[in-house]
Amino acid sequence: MDEMPLAYCVIELVFDEDGHGVDFIFRYCNKEMAVVEGVTVEEMLNRSFYEVFRNGDRKWLVSYADVALNGTKHTLKDFSPEIGKDHTIYCYQPEPGFCACVLLPE
Repeated sequence: MDEMPLAYCVIELVFDEDGHGVDFIFRYCNKEMAVVEGVTVEEMLNRSFYEVFRNGDRKWLVSYADVALNGTKHTLKDFSPEIGKDHTIYCYQPEPGFCACVLLPE
């Protein structure tokens, strides 16, 4: 996965006491993820998304939480202000509590 030509990450969801997804932590990022996001793997790994991207949008948290909790799959298409590009994100559950994402820049 490290050398895969598509950006790929596995995130662990962080929930509040009411069970709502409030953040996520990068548990794995491949090299292409660093290229797409514009930060090194080391800067992302084991850190909160909102720590790495302080102005990050929270709109996708519901979808990521649904994947992590329920094992659903989502395809998200939108503009990412963090990277300044349109892209598609394919999400699936590699194990409960986690969401894996494949990013395809447009």
